[in-house]
Amino acid sequence: MIQGQTPSTDQGLAAHRLTCLRGERVVFADLDFRLSPGGALILVGPNGSGKSSLLRLLSGLSRPFSGNLTWDGADIARDPDAHRARLRYAGHQDAVKPTLTALENLSVWAGLDGLADPEDRAERALAALAMDHVADMPGRYLSAGQKKRVNLARLALAPASAAPLWLLDEPSTALDRDSIDRLATLITAHRRAGGMVVLSTHSDMDVADAVTLNLADFGATADIDDAFEDEAVGAPA
Repeated sequence: MIQGQTPSTDQGLAAHRLTCLRGERVVFADLDFRLSPGGALILVGPNGSGKSSLLRLLSGLSRPFSGNLTWDGADIARDPDAHRARLRYAGHQDAVKPTLTALENLSVWAGLDGLADPEDRAERALAALAMDHVADMPGRYLSAGQKKRVNLARLALAPASAAPLWLLDEPSTALDRDSIDRLATLITAHRRAGGMVVLSTHSDMDVADAVTLNLADFGATADIDDAFEDEAVGAPA
């Protein structure tokens, strides 16, 4: 179990004998973990070890070759809409609309999430990442680091009770030290409120009491035919 606050037996996110394929290769196999409320999991490993692939599985954007993922004991595949509503996923791609200002981008996201007072929430989220000074600047004029911070500011729009699971793919890329520290502060506050965080990184991020998972330890070189034949990996349902 990845430690967080004291949970009930099935509370939180769990992976059960998870196996991932990319093309015709097994990326990782037989991965098990449980992330409790308040917990943090840091994914490390060389390029190609499956960090981004695992985050996509956890988000429901991809399906595992075998094994399953559960939330509070229930398979996330049973209600994908509910699972998407409970998480925030920050990937590599720039989601900032170039014709909208930083404030408008966040206000639209808050509205799409069904949050009350979207503009007020957007203003506070920008301030949390020291981006309030560019609130009225169109996205096309933002630097790479500023666009990254606008994307990450979406994390601050909703309380942990509404979106408890944060999935962050290399969130410190293009950020300066001050911005990384501000992100770490957001993560700490989210966890204290019962939220959970899974992030991948190639750099050092100060995430207190986080558990590190090296996906290279679960790497495999089998192809699809081998995976079907290997009882330890299992065949898809």
